[in-house]
Amino acid sequence: MGLARRVIETNAGRLAAYGEVGGRCLLVHGAGEDASIFAAQIASVPGIWAVDLPGHGASPGTGLRDVPSYADLVLEIVRSHRPQGVCLGGHSMGGAIVLQAALTDPAQVQGLILMATGGRLRVHPDLLAALQDGEMPQSFVDLMFAPEATPEARASLPQADRRVQYGDFLACDAFDVLARLGEIRQRALVLVGDRDRMTPEKYSRTLAQELGAQLEVIPGAGHMLTLEAPQEISRRLRLFLSGGGR
Repeated sequence: MGLARRVIETNAGRLAAYGEVGGRCLLVHGAGEDASIFAAQIASVPGIWAVDLPGHGASPGTGLRDVPSYADLVLEIVRSHRPQGVCLGGHSMGGAIVLQAALTDPAQVQGLILMATGGRLRVHPDLLAALQDGEMPQSFVDLMFAPEATPEARASLPQADRRVQYGDFLACDAFDVLARLGEIRQRALVLVGDRDRMTPEKYSRTLAQELGAQLEVIPGAGHMLTLEAPQEISRRLRLFLSGGGR
């Protein structure tokens, strides 16, 4: 993705990592994606790093099968490379992983950045059936972007192996921590595109209300807001990490 890559050792195997490994903010990508969705933020916001989860991007493996397992892996990475704790950010399924990590070991999570996600993530059964058959419907890919998204943004969407995607979306479909959001006390930022058709704005408003979090709506962006509005997302992350906002 145009950024320097290093390899880190985990119990799940060797994973590709990018950016300032051990920095103050670790970003977690979504279902079937990889760390390249955060390329602009890694390049422009000090202290940001990201990893390719198993089976995604340059990391070998077949993926994990539930959000708690992914959260345990992320917490292992934090303990190894940032034992004093880290701000965790996540996109879509990555946001679910961040929420689960904060519930599992709150001492390791100093803040949360939740992008295009929710406290519950249901997946349409038709998509699960298509992925089980090894297909990713183009109609679903189209829904991930605002209609006015640039061809460059659309072309930069990473896609993992269909089997990995299927496992990820099963993990999303089983995820539900709505009843536990009140347990999370860390400072949080919730970001959503006003054209998001996958996790609509109302989901983010509920999430922000339950967390007492700062909600920011990105004009003209769809579900893949880090690709559609990279400079704006970088600006808002930089402000949040510097202590700006609520």
